[in-house]
Amino acid sequence: METCQNLIINSDASENVAYNHPDFPAYIKKRQLSSYSDFRAVSHWHDDLEFILILDGTMVYNVNGEKIPLQTGEGLFVNSRCLHYGYSGAHTECYFLCLLLSPALLSANTYFNQYFFNPLLQNVHFPYVKLSPTVQWQNLILHDLEILYDSNSEKIQAFIVLEKFAHICRLLYENMNHFPDHDKNTADLMSLTAMIGYVQKNYANKILLKNISSAGNCCKTKCTSLFQKYLSTSPMLYLSHYRLGKSIFLLQTTTMTITEIAYACGFSNTSYFCELFREYYNTTPGQYRKSMPPTI
Repeated sequence: METCQNLIINSDASENVAYNHPDFPAYIKKRQLSSYSDFRAVSHWHDDLEFILILDGTMVYNVNGEKIPLQTGEGLFVNSRCLHYGYSGAHTECYFLCLLLSPALLSANTYFNQYFFNPLLQNVHFPYVKLSPTVQWQNLILHDLEILYDSNSEKIQAFIVLEKFAHICRLLYENMNHFPDHDKNTADLMSLTAMIGYVQKNYANKILLKNISSAGNCCKTKCTSLFQKYLSTSPMLYLSHYRLGKSIFLLQTTTMTITEIAYACGFSNTSYFCELFREYYNTTPGQYRKSMPPTI
């Protein structure tokens, strides 16, 4: 769920993950939900396999429109290229491990990819698994996630990452057919992915509902229904939330004025930006900036 306010989008609308080391595609960090604006990550997707382990607290994870509640000790596997985000509707704190591991780490040869790895990564009926400590093979994955964090918290240990990632993927591969088919409308998800990518690439410009729907090659009614079904929000509210998230990042990391931030994030004027900011965060942008420790 590494989708903090400084989220970068690739040309195919996937997230560009900020790995621990730029030359080794593994992201292994401890996070807290309050670091995300409104206790809610931005919906996104990437090629990497994502793993979550709840250390303390609760959150809900949305994967392709399905809501999965998670509590302390539980975890989650999110398959490659699935739309997902975590959140707390009650704005309660949650501490968790977040691990993103690229398929490139295990892409050893064509035979392995064709007969073992790709059937896991491309299984549209296996978008996620809720990991429970009471299920033996799932508990083994949870234990591996703990080892990965403990071993790599200071510096990436490449052999440990490869060893544990291979073990986790073997467990997932061996058990992926034990689950009932998930309802996954590929056409709808492709349309939604395109619309999300359009918003995240063009948020600084004026965007109308018709622009978003056109990006997904659908009508405005269909566009609205897809956002509601999979993200539990409207297209324009998603846009506002994304813009506010970008403003949070700029407030924390730059010396730009409030007016400069408002226009940089696509708001038509400073007054509306401040009004919406107060509505979401119960404070003004200026007060929020003063309350945050400087990061620049």
